[in-house]
Amino acid sequence: MYKNLIGYTFGTGLGIGEVINGQLNTGNNSCVETFCLRGKTNPDNIVEDYAAIRAFTREYKALSGYEGDDLTPYDIFKIAEGEKEGNPEAARDAFSRFGEVAGDAFATAVTLSDSLVVVGGGLTGAMKYILPSLLKEMRSDIGTLSGDRIGRLPMRVFNLDDEAEFAKFVVGDSREITIPGTDRKVIYDPMKRTGITVSKLGASKAISIGAYNFALSQLDKK
Repeated sequence: MYKNLIGYTFGTGLGIGEVINGQLNTGNNSCVETFCLRGKTNPDNIVEDYAAIRAFTREYKALSGYEGDDLTPYDIFKIAEGEKEGNPEAARDAFSRFGEVAGDAFATAVTLSDSLVVVGGGLTGAMKYILPSLLKEMRSDIGTLSGDRIGRLPMRVFNLDDEAEFAKFVVGDSREITIPGTDRKVIYDPMKRTGITVSKLGASKAISIGAYNFALSQLDKK
C-alpha cells in the first residue's frame, strides 16, 4: 500500500506538498520545499527559474530568437501545435527543457521520500511535450567512482496515465515463494516502483479539498 505522495504544481512557481504515512508533512518550520534545489542545467541558480511559467517564454525566446514580450505559455503551446505563427521546434524544445529540469527535482524528492507523484497546475495542459523528458530524467542513470552506472532513482518509474504502464505498475513482479522451514507460501513482489500521474481535479479544486481535509484532521485531534 502506498502511503507517501508528493503533489507538484506547475505554474508561477514549482509548488510542492507532501504526504508521509498518510499525514501531511508540515516539516519543522512549515517549509517543505524543493524550489531552491540547484537547477540541473544551471546549478548556480534555483530549479524554479527553469521549471515555472517564466522559464517557457525565456527559453523559447532564446531558442527561436524572438524578441517580443507578448507571448504566454499558452501561445508557445499553440506554436508547438502549429496553431500559431512561430518556431514549433523551439517551442517543443522549451517544454522539453522544462521537463528535464523538473524531472531532476522530482527525482531528488522521490529519492528522499519514496513517494508517488501527482502533478497539477495550468501548465499540465502541455504535458505531452513536458512528460517525455521528465520521465527520461527520472529514469536516467548516474555514475559511481568505481565506474558503475546505477539508476537515478532506486526504483522503476511508471507513467500511470498510460494504460500499459499502469497495468505493469499494478502487477509488479509478484511471485509465490515458500517460507523457509515451512510449507507455507506467500506472495512476494521484489519490484521497487513509483509512478507519476497528472491531476484530473485541477490545482484549485485539489488544494481546496486538501485544505478542507487537513482542517478536519486537525479538529479530530482536539
